Amino acid sequence: MAKKLKIYEVDFTGEYPVGNCLILAAYDQKQAEEMARATITHETTIEVTEVVLDKPKVITYLSGNY
Repeated sequence: MAKKLKIYEVDFTGEYPVGNCLILAAYDQKQAEEMARATITHETTIEVTEVVLDKPKVITYLSGNY
């Protein structure tokens, strides 16, 4: 059986004072953290959290209004 991808949301401080987000798909928490660290190179403190897909939901919404 093929391994299923999971969705992860990454909390981090953006480079500019506007909305920021990183949503990624990975096979597990370790891979998600590695991908996030490779992508977010300006910040050392990040928090990677699995998005539980137990019901329909909006994962992230950034309106651009600030």
